[in-house]
Formats: sequence, C-alpha cells, structure tokens
Amino acid sequence: MNSTLGNIGNYLVGWTLITLVLSWLFALTYPLLLRVLNTSGAQQASRATLIYVLLPPAAAILALLILSVPELAFPLVSTHCHETLCTPHTLHMSTDTLEDIVSVFSVVIVLTGLCTLIATQLIHSRKRLRVLRDLSEDNSPKYRLIDSPEHIAWCAGLLRPQIFISSGLLASLSAEQLRVVLIHEKTHAIRRDNLRKWLLYWATFTWPKNIRRNIRQNYSNYSEHICDLVAAQLEQKHHKLNALIDTLASTDSIGLAPLTTNNHQRKRVTALQRELHLQNASSSSKNISRLLPEFLIAAIWLLSVITAVHFGHPLLEWLSS
Repeated sequence: MNSTLGNIGNYLVGWTLITLVLSWLFALTYPLLLRVLNTSGAQQASRATLIYVLLPPAAAILALLILSVPELAFPLVSTHCHETLCTPHTLHMSTDTLEDIVSVFSVVIVLTGLCTLIATQLIHSRKRLRVLRDLSEDNSPKYRLIDSPEHIAWCAGLLRPQIFISSGLLASLSAEQLRVVLIHEKTHAIRRDNLRKWLLYWATFTWPKNIRRNIRQNYSNYSEHICDLVAAQLEQKHHKLNALIDTLASTDSIGLAPLTTNNHQRKRVTALQRELHLQNASSSSKNISRLLPEFLIAAIWLLSVITAVHFGHPLLEWLSS
C-alpha cells in the first residue's frame, strides 16, 4: 500500500513540475498565438485559446506516460549513462534525510493549498447560487427574476447555468429587447461559458500577471462577441447593430462612467460588424489559412511533449538524486 501511494505521489509531483514549466513556456508563446488569432473569428479564437491553456497539463500526462515506457522515451532523450538499459523514469522522493523530508512536505503543502483554493471557490460559488435562487422568483421557464432596481442580467452556475434578470431591467425593456437579452444570456448558458472561464482561470493561475490578465480578458471578449453575434442573427438585426448593442450594454454598465460606457459600446459594435463580415467571408470561401490556429496549436503541443520528455528525463533524475 505504501509503495502504491508513494508511486502515485511521485507521479503527481512529477506531473505538477512538468505542467508548471510548460505553463510558463506557453505563457511566453501566447503573444504568437494571439497574433495568429487576430485574423480569426471569436468562435475559433475562443476554442483555440481554451485548448491552448489546457495543453500543458495534457502534455505533461503524455510525457510521463512516455517516460514510463523506455522503448518510447529512449529516442527522445539525450545520451546518458544508462545506455540501452534505460528504465522507467519517475520522480523518486524519499524521506531518508532532513532535506528530503522538507522537500516532500513543501510539495504536499503547495498541492494541498491549491486544491483547497479550488474547493473553496467552488463552495462559495454554490453558496452564492443558492442565495440567488432563494432571493429570486421562478416566474418564467426562461429566467429567474430578482428584485433589484439595477439594470442587470447575467448567467450563473457552472454545470447547470441559470439566467437571472433584475426587476429594474425587466421593467425598462420592451418584449423585443427582452428577447435579445435572453438570447444573449441563453447562448452563454448553452456554451457553458462560466465553466470554460473557470477552467481557463485555473489553467493560467501560475502564468505571469500581465499575460494572465490579458488572456482572461481576451477570452471574456470572445465569449461576449459570440453571444452578440447569435443575438444579431436570430433576431435578424444585421442593420440595427447599434440598437442591439445598446440593449445588451444596458445590462452590464453599472458603475461605468458615460464616456467609458460609450467607448465600450462602440467597441462591441465594431467587433460585431467584424464577426458578421468574417462569417459571410468564410461561408463563401474555403481558405486553408483559417486552419492556421489549429495547425499552430498542434505543432506547439507536439513540440511541448517532445521537450517535456527530453528535458523531463534528466530533470526527474536530478530531483531524485
């Protein structure tokens, strides 16, 4: 039993270390991906960004599997003293010396702290959602009404998201405007955008601050642009984009200065016009360059696996020595 737990712990620590290193490398190469995504639509950019941030842990798993099979790992590692007698490589952390005990204890503390943070966030999210349900009225199958004079509408929940609309907003909207808002929020719910953002949040948790903030904001913008596009298409408001964005912007402009609000709305209108243009262009042409983000991500992932195996081999040996 102790041997099994020890092996699991060694693999877990090895996976954590490789994931951490790969995450930093992916953070440094994100500007390259962003440059490629500048010519893509929000749907493709959103998908590519989420896949991109989830590649480090996936690559670390594959790298550890390869390292555990010497026949697969041998062609990818540098020549070393084992020659052809290379055995499976994992991280072997003992507790024979004080240094080893401190190292093991430190790793356990870090992993436990991270798991505690994630669990705490999930618990608080569930509590907030429960409070919202208690304070709101289920007077429509499409949304829950919460008594508030503010003009707000949002989608809450990770696995089973629900739409909440304030009474103040409901009173200010016409039937047509309400339909636009519901389509926008329903799209968030169908796409599980809250869950996607949660995954991206923790996948970039160790990234440098500026890059982390940048990719999270970009992903949030992609999500909004997608929902704006769906609302415009379903309501056939291609020629009334300003009115549509005015309606949607009225649900999230609390606390913003008028100048900031107007600037934000202009950017959303411009982004929506771009999305409509890109969609029309993609439907009339089959340009292979549209697949460039996917090719780039596949190449980066393959390179990251090879790099993780090549450098992970001596790294695990050094840490185990």
